[in-house]
Amino acid sequence: MPEFDSARLDAEFSTYRAVMLPVITPDGPTAVRRTVRRRRRRAAMAVATALVMAVALPVAGQAGIRRDPEPPAKVPATPSDPPTPTPTVSSAPPVPDGRIERTQLLAATVDLPGWDDLPAGPDGKACASRGIRLSGDPVRNDANLLVELGYGDVDRDGATETVALVRCLFGTRGPAQVVAFDRDTAGRIVTLGRVAATAVPTPEWLIGLEVRADGVTRVALADRAPGPGWPLEQSQRQWRGYRWDGERFRQTEGPTTFGPNPYAADLSVSSSNLALAREPGDSFSGTIEVRVRNASAGEVAEAVLSFNLPWQLRPVGDGWSRCRENMLDARVPYQCTLGRLAPNADIRLTLRLQRAQGTPLSSGKATIELFGSGRDGNGLLERDRDDNVATFTHYYR
Repeated sequence: MPEFDSARLDAEFSTYRAVMLPVITPDGPTAVRRTVRRRRRRAAMAVATALVMAVALPVAGQAGIRRDPEPPAKVPATPSDPPTPTPTVSSAPPVPDGRIERTQLLAATVDLPGWDDLPAGPDGKACASRGIRLSGDPVRNDANLLVELGYGDVDRDGATETVALVRCLFGTRGPAQVVAFDRDTAGRIVTLGRVAATAVPTPEWLIGLEVRADGVTRVALADRAPGPGWPLEQSQRQWRGYRWDGERFRQTEGPTTFGPNPYAADLSVSSSNLALAREPGDSFSGTIEVRVRNASAGEVAEAVLSFNLPWQLRPVGDGWSRCRENMLDARVPYQCTLGRLAPNADIRLTLRLQRAQGTPLSSGKATIELFGSGRDGNGLLERDRDDNVATFTHYYR
């Protein structure tokens, strides 16, 4: 700055001070204290305002951050596979395994459905059924013989059961039944129920069994039981299917009856006694009542009576006209051919017998036997031939 300018400013400030200072009156102590208090209040308000702002700004920022966003725009649904269901874990106990091996079944004590409602064997005895042990030896002819085993889920519970063919062997034609066994939750062998059994009049014999995958138990049955004079080949055979219904086994497949067996018959003959009375001269004669029956449902093509009489007795009279052959000229034993016997036929004959003159004869017994044959000429087999022979007594009045 030029020196003349600085000199002029100094002169002006000196003049200003000289004029103004006498006029200004300085503040007293009271004014000074008011000024100090006013400045302190302003400073306190400024500090409070700063503190409020320091707290408010972060809160406002957090509020802005936490504010819920706008809901998203809805997207049209697109077809998709249904969700896979979560498998449910069952708390039920596992189903017991009912597969029982042969050695296990023979070693166990079991209960069978009672034999009381089944036909007894030829000797009239019945097998025990409670707390019994099955037999595995057919040679000993024991009761409750275990014949055959089969396995399958017969009650449809998801586990295997055991099916057994059991025969009550009191004689060759003992009754038989097919029985299903299972295990309980403790592993004990229990009886589920009877599947099939022999019956009167048929079936007389159970041949075998099989269990299908669908739970049906199939049983092979025969109308006639094998035995002396009757081969099993002459029996009619069937397969019948049985299914468990929750309470018992019921037949659901196969035939329910047998037709007449073409190889079988059920014939019988009976006779009254012969009372001989004197006739003119030295002869004696009398009559017998003979009854012939066909108790079977099948036809007998030809029935023949054979009379095993003392040679002193000869057939006489019209009662023998039913016979196709001339009995008067026949030699003993006399044969009377009756011909065809219809099913359930019942024939009665009144036959006269005479003791010729000069032929002494003591009282005694004689027999009559009945035979039957089929259309092929072969003899018909019978389960019981004891009633095919009739015995009568001849005596004098």
